[in-house]
Amino acid sequence: MHLDLRLERALERVELVTGVGTRDAGRMCVMSLVACLAGEEHGDSPSCASALIRAFAIPLNDNMPHAVRQRLKPFAPRILGTQDGQDPARAELLRMALAEEILPRLGGRNAQPARRFAGPLWRLWSLLGMRRLEREAEWMMDRAVALADGADMARAVAAAGAVGRLLARAARDATDPREADRLWDMAIGLLDRMCDIGAQRMPAQAVWASRLEHVFEARAARGLADTARI
Repeated sequence: MHLDLRLERALERVELVTGVGTRDAGRMCVMSLVACLAGEEHGDSPSCASALIRAFAIPLNDNMPHAVRQRLKPFAPRILGTQDGQDPARAELLRMALAEEILPRLGGRNAQPARRFAGPLWRLWSLLGMRRLEREAEWMMDRAVALADGADMARAVAAAGAVGRLLARAARDATDPREADRLWDMAIGLLDRMCDIGAQRMPAQAVWASRLEHVFEARAARGLADTARI
């Protein structure tokens, strides 16, 4: 989605932060920014957004370095309208990325594709020093069919959150800053691919920009009122 200049400028004024943030201050997480654009109440569970994308995006937002987190702002308009019944396809994309891109990369250049691991996945996680994710990883791969066919979307959504946490943990623990940057790029690229799934959504960029501008206009008005009382 190409963003028009007015919406771009409005988004530039937003600061993405950890947690749900404070809309009145123009400080939000990526999902509360989605809620703001949609005209919904402040919160990180907008009804217009894919539950799978939300589960994946929140741990990224909350664990990214501040500068990297700001790269998520252009995704907020793209997440609008993704509650479109396409989460099974997004789940399959995540399953394939986990098996063929993420785990082989985290396992090292000589690691075999994840589908060749016959034993419980917790052994791989122990090797990587990520014991806190052992149980999540084990059930995630043992029950990968839930991601493949969308039969159990609640489980698929939980797995999407686990994949987001895994990438975030790996990026934060990377000893080489260049590898951390590559992992954040991988995570952002995966979010990009998830947002591309689904029918083309009609943009309402003028409306979205107006809602953001109203946030900053209201803040400026409050500042003037506070000054007048001094």
